[in-house]
Amino acid sequence: MKWVKPKTYTNPIFHYQRSPDQDKSTPVRHQVVIVGGGPTGLVAALDLASRGISCVIIMKENTVVLGSRAICFAKKTLEIINRLGLVDKMLDKGIVWNVGKVFYNEDLSYEFNLLPEDGHKIPAFINLQQYYFEEYLVDAIHESPLIDLRWEQELIDVEQDEEKVKITIKTPEENYLLEAEYLIACDGVKSPTRTKLNIPYEGEKFEENFLIADITMENNFPTERWFWFDPPFNKDYSALLHKQPDGVWRIDLQLGQEIDKDEEIDQERIKERLRQMLGDDVKFELEWTSIYQFRCMRMAKFVHNRIIFAGDSAHLVSPFGARGANGGVQDVDNLIWKLAYILKKQAPRNLLNSYDEERSDATNENIFHSTNATDFISPKSEISLQFRNAALDLAQHNSFARTLINSGRLSNPFRYVNSSLNSPEFDTEWETEIQLGYTAKDAVLNDGFLIDSLGNDFSLLVYGQISFQHDLIKVITISDLDTDIIQKYDFRDNSWYLIRPDHHIIARGRTVDTKTITSAFQRALGEKQNQTIIESIPDLFTKYKNDDKYKQLIDAHKGLNKSESELLNSKLLLLFLEKISEVELKDILATAKKVKE
Repeated sequence: MKWVKPKTYTNPIFHYQRSPDQDKSTPVRHQVVIVGGGPTGLVAALDLASRGISCVIIMKENTVVLGSRAICFAKKTLEIINRLGLVDKMLDKGIVWNVGKVFYNEDLSYEFNLLPEDGHKIPAFINLQQYYFEEYLVDAIHESPLIDLRWEQELIDVEQDEEKVKITIKTPEENYLLEAEYLIACDGVKSPTRTKLNIPYEGEKFEENFLIADITMENNFPTERWFWFDPPFNKDYSALLHKQPDGVWRIDLQLGQEIDKDEEIDQERIKERLRQMLGDDVKFELEWTSIYQFRCMRMAKFVHNRIIFAGDSAHLVSPFGARGANGGVQDVDNLIWKLAYILKKQAPRNLLNSYDEERSDATNENIFHSTNATDFISPKSEISLQFRNAALDLAQHNSFARTLINSGRLSNPFRYVNSSLNSPEFDTEWETEIQLGYTAKDAVLNDGFLIDSLGNDFSLLVYGQISFQHDLIKVITISDLDTDIIQKYDFRDNSWYLIRPDHHIIARGRTVDTKTITSAFQRALGEKQNQTIIESIPDLFTKYKNDDKYKQLIDAHKGLNKSESELLNSKLLLLFLEKISEVELKDILATAKKVKE
């Protein structure tokens, strides 16, 4: 297939340079070697450097990514980039958006706002081509004395023991050996590291084909995410429209399962499809095109002794919901502070177990949402299509139905509510939606924003004047003037929150107690061998709670023929009569008939 390549962006070229390590008689040992220089690997390197840890990046290519690829970067990812001091450049270049709209045929079903409250430095999302995202990170890496980015070099073999990882590197000249205390594999879905270790990568492949067409055009479309189900210009399928920098627009068209890819990627064929969508009077130019299918895959474990996997090398999801690049960056946000504490001898090696535990749960959630979105966008049976279309019909008038519409559950930070690093909670009456394990919600402080105050360390937020000191904990005092954070966190006199270096909350209390805070800090570093086992805590985040119900309903029809499905639906309706009153039934019937008419 012949793809269209970007015209508004010219990839920088970084040539191979010989490393002094290649001339050593014995392999040089580094603290950390990172294999792969996509968003995950580049952020990992910068985060290590911000903590005083040196590393080497092995990069097979000689440039940043070809094509726009990932374009949606979420608030949590941008907060991580903010902590690394690079977010201003990305916000200046990126397209900021918070509002999305969902259409059924030509009608607006509903719209949503991802950041409905004030007091946040970072927007819900920006759209920024992945090549810019990577270029800005590479620029910062080239300025760092702690990061050695080696272009046009490739891992071809790897082995490890209890003391080190041994890596064979291929270059345009000769092969050479490196050693590392730890290796972070960020080398993508085809991960050579994972392949060399013969580690399974299992999951589900989806047969649907999708066309990406990035185009340049002049128009007055608002800066919003628009998603169509069954539009007249792409009948029976879906479509997505999103704005990018440089006057570029991302259009994503569902094509179906059995297609001729060479025919569909033909420029004239693509232009014909786009004219049906945009109209004959809209002038546009193709910027970048691609056809893709996707899989939901994962490794069983991400930590293998001294080799650690992150990003697509560890797990893979569909692009719906922007959980790929964002998930990878959040992987290393979780990992790097732990690895830094271990390398500095401030925490035991078993702290890495919590990376496996926490990001495995996050991966499961991302795959769950990714799979559900795919099943909603491209129903696999007649009955699931009927339910999908019924939900879209109802959504124009019914708020419950809107919660069922799934055009991709957009990336949000995972909530580590049952992490082994969290401390038991003794003061349980908090009038806030925040729980232990949640990422710290940004708020306005008297001298700026909370996320700018947190930094790279453990942070103790305290409301009131207290005397607490610890070399590894930064104390942030909340005053009466900080009304935004007082309200968001339900602060009262002597209330406190302890926050990890990746800005997730691990403990809180109503009375400042040095022993309790110190104990919580030690637990978060894996230092307490006999930790109190905490019973499973329910996650109060309920935004997508109806996805489980909808999935159960669809799954109940699997394997049934049409008459069996109709009988099941009849039984369900009759059983629901027991659960509702006569007045409620009357209202429900009126709503259903109104939509039908």
